[in-house]
Amino acid sequence: MSRPHIRKALLPAAAIALCVAAWPSQAQAPSPASAPGLVAIGAPCVMLFGQGRNFDPDQPAANRRWDEANSAFNLAAREPLVAAGLPVVNVVLPVSATDVPRNLQGLLAEVQRRGCTRVLETALFADAAQGLVIARLRVYPVLGMLGPQAAGSQPRIGAVAYTQQQEYALDARVMDRVNPSRLGRVMAEEALPSLSPGIGRP
Repeated sequence: MSRPHIRKALLPAAAIALCVAAWPSQAQAPSPASAPGLVAIGAPCVMLFGQGRNFDPDQPAANRRWDEANSAFNLAAREPLVAAGLPVVNVVLPVSATDVPRNLQGLLAEVQRRGCTRVLETALFADAAQGLVIARLRVYPVLGMLGPQAAGSQPRIGAVAYTQQQEYALDARVMDRVNPSRLGRVMAEEALPSLSPGIGRP
């Protein structure tokens, strides 16, 4: 599977939409939004899962900006998938959701409940060590959702099947110039061929 790595210039500024949903308490099941009027009724869905990585408990305004950017990036990535007839379920966690095992447990539970066979992960984050802002899409198969299943077996997330990444020089005004919505649409369009429904088969 091809794994394009793309470096581009900074994009113009744009308004950022906000729609952040954290996993509920352990006693509740997550309830991410799904698009109405989807075609291909009964087809396995794609879990569009997003989260930032730059949580700082001392910087609530910065956390809020990362949440807004990641939500815009994730929701825009949904558009070409839905246009192509793929059933999509969005989940966007805030940067404050740093309990990785719990996040994975919630993701697996929602994937199983919805019957999704692919996870498209979106992430927009800063890597200070490299001096970069990174926009990344990754596709993972969900193994064990299609075909015969062994008794007592549970679905699991497989190895990365596709990666697309764009990088931008990190400076004080980078988030004013990066356009998360445009990035999400363009990168998801390029990722569409990797989302064949059959990749979730054992």
